[in-house]
Amino acid sequence: MRYLARAVGVSEAAPSRHFAGKEGLLAAIAADGFNELAALRTRILACDEPAMTKAYRMMRTYVEFAQQHKGLFDLMVGPRIVGRECYPELVEAGLKSFHLFASSVQDAALESGWQKRALPLVIHAAWSMEHGVATLILSDRVPQVTYSVRVDQMIHFSIRMFLSAIAAGPEHLESLDLVLDTPAKVKA
Repeated sequence: MRYLARAVGVSEAAPSRHFAGKEGLLAAIAADGFNELAALRTRILACDEPAMTKAYRMMRTYVEFAQQHKGLFDLMVGPRIVGRECYPELVEAGLKSFHLFASSVQDAALESGWQKRALPLVIHAAWSMEHGVATLILSDRVPQVTYSVRVDQMIHFSIRMFLSAIAAGPEHLESLDLVLDTPAKVKA
C-alpha cells in the first residue's frame, strides 16, 4: 500500500483513508475490472444485431478481456479476494456484468425454443464454456502440443460450437440423451 501511494504521488496514509486494507484496495480494482467488462457488454446489447450474434460477441468479449487483462482478470475471478461478499461494490459490478451476459444468452436460447425453466442451465453452461476457454488460455494450457491449433481459431470454433447447441434447441439435447443412454435429470 505504501509503495502504491508513493507511485501515484499521495501520502503513504492516503490509501488507508479510502480502503480497509490491501484487500479493500484489491476489491476496488476488481470491481473496476467488472465495470469495464460490463461497459463492453452494454455496448454489445445496444447493437441492432440478432440475439445469437450478441451472445457470440458477449462470450468472445469475455475471453478477449481475459487475454488483454490477465492480471486484472485473475484478480476479478480468482481466489485472491477472500470474503467477496464483504465488498458490495465488487459484488454489484460482478453481477451487473454477469446479468448482461446472461440476458444475451437467454434471448438466444428463447429464440431457439428453450423453455424458461431450462434457462438457468443454459446460462450456466454458457458461462462455464466462456470461462473455461479463458482460463485454459491464461494458464497456457491451450493449444495442446499434440493437437496444434491457433488460439484465436479455437476461441471462435468453441463459442460457435456451443452456440450451435443452443440453436439446435432442446429437442436435439433430448435426442442426444437417448444416444448416450443418459436420462435427462432436468427436462429442458
